[in-house]
Amino acid sequence: MKKFNVGLALLFVAVCALLSLNPLKAYADPVTLTLDGNWGDYTEYSWINNGTTHTEPVGPYMAILNGGGYNNESVLVICYDMNASTYVGTTYTGTVEPVTAFIGSTSTEIMEATYLGNELLDDGGLNAPLATRGAISTAIWQIMNASSTTEVTPFPSDPAAQSYIADAVVAVGNGTWTVADANLYTTWMPDDIGSIQRFDAPAPTPEPGSLILLGTGMLGLAFFLYRRRSRRSIA
Repeated sequence: MKKFNVGLALLFVAVCALLSLNPLKAYADPVTLTLDGNWGDYTEYSWINNGTTHTEPVGPYMAILNGGGYNNESVLVICYDMNASTYVGTTYTGTVEPVTAFIGSTSTEIMEATYLGNELLDDGGLNAPLATRGAISTAIWQIMNASSTTEVTPFPSDPAAQSYIADAVVAVGNGTWTVADANLYTTWMPDDIGSIQRFDAPAPTPEPGSLILLGTGMLGLAFFLYRRRSRRSIA
């Protein structure tokens, strides 16, 4: 019987852990989304377009995600759609996708939207001034509405959003905001696309157990390679 090779065994563990961390697997799993809190928790923002006043509740929004790498996690999400509806307290089923594979928008536009979503969270999230939350939200809706295949109603642009849109175009165009940055987020896609809103959410973090397995396997691989090199040097 051949001697049991600890290094190869640990390498096998590392490979298994890497497979468990594979985002493609998570993206294939169903993910439920529930907007948390009460309707009164969501602040409404008003803007004027061509003499008409528009009022919408603006993000970020509190949500609970479960499945696809999420474990009943309470996170702040950013809404991509104004012409679709999602109701507080109702659970919806969908999947998550990498932002660069977003359906209904070019990769450039989704990157611009994630840049603005990140800006909103950096500016304080729910604690940001209403004017900031409103202008960034309407900027995202304008960007995403421009090429959407699921939204047919023209978006009533917000004058206060235009500077944010310009900033996003520059950040993506000059490489300040990259694909790696954008992939820190995922896009929750509802099964009922076109009727239910799509949301930008922080990408799920790997489970601690998988990280421990990965670390153990990598240490074992390093030890195995070290021992192998040492034996060659002696020979």
